[in-house]
Amino acid sequence: MRRTAWSIAAGSVPSDRLRPAQRPQHAPQKQNKGKGKTQEPLKSQAVRKLQSLAEGIQKSSGRDKDPKGGCFCQAREHDLSLYTPICRDCGLILCAINLPYYACPHCSAVLLSDAARSSLSTRLNEEISKQIAKEEEEKERVVQEAREAEGAFPVLLGSGTSPSPSNTPFRPLAQTHKVLSLNSKTKKYTVSSYTNTPVSSRPASRAESEEEIYRVAAPPPEVDYVKSSSNRNRPWSNMRIEDLHYVPPPMK
Repeated sequence: MRRTAWSIAAGSVPSDRLRPAQRPQHAPQKQNKGKGKTQEPLKSQAVRKLQSLAEGIQKSSGRDKDPKGGCFCQAREHDLSLYTPICRDCGLILCAINLPYYACPHCSAVLLSDAARSSLSTRLNEEISKQIAKEEEEKERVVQEAREAEGAFPVLLGSGTSPSPSNTPFRPLAQTHKVLSLNSKTKKYTVSSYTNTPVSSRPASRAESEEEIYRVAAPPPEVDYVKSSSNRNRPWSNMRIEDLHYVPPPMK
């Protein structure tokens, strides 16, 4: 190529000597931690009750009274307590409403010693494991019966190949429908679309599912008795009611 006075050699411009800027590489976005978590299966009422007892045994000191007052039915209205059936200090019979990690509702004595507390904690953990295994076997049995009813090849229990029933509640889909309306004056029709979104039934909360427990109140601290002296002429009179007079029935 012929060069002239106006031609510029390649690379003589300062901008040609600069290296092209490298484009920053975008780092892959991290997924939200909350989306990757798997939902824990719903626990039955029996498992929740045992776990609540085990947690209360571990955290409480045993010296606090039940804030709800306990129950003084002495196993007449409710079943006898499986863990602390009697208070060893005052002899009060305790029903299942009186939780073992609270003090005696009458004399405020500690119901469990340190050794008994440790033994009961181990016992509750074993009962939780047995209850969970029992519920898993029941689920496997239900799935097995459903497969046999459909005519599928039977699967051995405990093999882990049978799908467990989903705990996710069913959500009904929204339905869209169109309405054709005709105007009698203009003789024109109009098409309108409506979407019907059904309300999915939600499971009952713990407060709604648990019924209100009837508790027998504590007896009065003072004994109710008649403080007045008896009348010798009327030894069988009712001394609780003063100025009691006999009223004869009306004559017919």
